[in-house]
Amino acid sequence: MDVLKKLFLWSYSRETSVYVIFCLLIVAFIFLTPKEWFNRPDLFATQTSRLIVKQSDFSPDKPVLEQRIRAISGNPKAEVVDWRKREIPGGETVYEIDIR
Repeated sequence: MDVLKKLFLWSYSRETSVYVIFCLLIVAFIFLTPKEWFNRPDLFATQTSRLIVKQSDFSPDKPVLEQRIRAISGNPKAEVVDWRKREIPGGETVYEIDIR
């Protein structure tokens, strides 16, 4: 019980073997842990990107719009979630398109 209390409250000084072993375990964990454990290639369903396209590139037909967005973004799996019509200060109409 006393050992657990000492470990939890860390009452060891730097010169003790327990301290050295614990530091070695930390360093071993840092350098020997596989990178795949921290790699997150999966995409969340809520992760979206926004593209802004000119009116000439926009189509209200969703399949046509998705095909154009895939070509523009370079993402062959891009899926249109939503779009909004905006006017920029020059008076030009653009569309903000949310893709997943």
